[in-house]
Formats: sequence, structure tokens, C-alpha cells
Amino acid sequence: MTRRALLRRVVAALALVAAAFGSALFWGEGNLEAGELWPNLLVAAIGLAVLHFRWRAQERRALTPRRIRDTFE
Repeated sequence: MTRRALLRRVVAALALVAAAFGSALFWGEGNLEAGELWPNLLVAAIGLAVLHFRWRAQERRALTPRRIRDTFE
């Protein structure tokens, strides 16, 4: 995994977890309750897994400099 791909996953994870906490705080009217937080964190984890596998499939198909060189030699 390249550094850029890892950074993409870390940023996505931070954004999803921040949205989960923000949603729990919003619907709890400023009070952070576990009953509202855990479902949001579960959805965030599922979303991150879906993004990971989608990005992994795209990264496999991407042409690397070596593939380009091998193709056109």
C-alpha cells in the first residue's frame, strides 16, 4: 500500500468517526450517550470497510510506471 493510499484511508477514518461523534452529540442534544454512539460507530466502520475494498480494487487496476514501461517496450 502506498503512502498516499494509507493517508486516504486515515483521513476517511477520521472523517467517519468525527461524523459519528457529531451525530451522536447532535441527536443527544449535547450529551454523549453510548446508546446513540455505538450504532454510529458501527456504521462508520462498515463505511470504512466498503471504501477500503473499493479503493483496493481501483489501486490494483491502476497502471504503475513499471507496467507502462513493460507494456510499451
